[in-house]
Amino acid sequence: MTANRLGSGTGRGGFIALVGQLVDAIDRQDRWAVARRATGRLLDELLSGQYDEYFGVHTTSAECLGLDNAPVVLVDDGLAIVTAPVMRRHVGVVGAVSALLVQAEGRDGPWLVASLTQDTLLDSAFRGRVQHEAFEIDADLEIIAAHGPLDARASSIDWVDGSVLLRQSDTGVTTVADARAEAATWPRESWHWLADDGLTFAGLYLRRCHPELVREFPHRRAGGRRHD
Repeated sequence: MTANRLGSGTGRGGFIALVGQLVDAIDRQDRWAVARRATGRLLDELLSGQYDEYFGVHTTSAECLGLDNAPVVLVDDGLAIVTAPVMRRHVGVVGAVSALLVQAEGRDGPWLVASLTQDTLLDSAFRGRVQHEAFEIDADLEIIAAHGPLDARASSIDWVDGSVLLRQSDTGVTTVADARAEAATWPRESWHWLADDGLTFAGLYLRRCHPELVREFPHRRAGGRRHD
């Protein structure tokens, strides 16, 4: 039996996870998660709301979107390519990715997704940027700032007033002070993925009050949410 090219220890799983997470973020129109993973023109397009050209986005669907089980992954010299069908559970194939990933900051930075389609890969201007490694973190930060705020829900909350009521139920209430206190219980190095999940009020607080987390990559590894 031949070796599994996508098996543990090959280093390719992280690239698949990164593209899959971006696909999921596009489907959910989670601009914070998009800004963490995309770069260059793709970043600008997605933060501008140009979602519909990708995968037939249906944000009301309860069925998650992701990559097929066996993508093709090639990695070489600060570039990676991930190609795969895009599947919606219980629906089937809804599109495909021909994703190009680039490593920022001269091979010492995070991996980011620069393109998702074959059309982009064939564009001469885009290929020129790839040739000259013209994907800079500072340029991305300018794009992100121009499209802020990234999370409308997080930005709608007054995080200064600790008495602001966030949730009320039969079991009690949650206030802004509670959310800030919950965030404080986590190690600082964990804040980036707590914000990335964005599922708790603590995560929303971090998204709004610590915008630097969107491009904070403590361990600088491609892929998984808790390993980047």
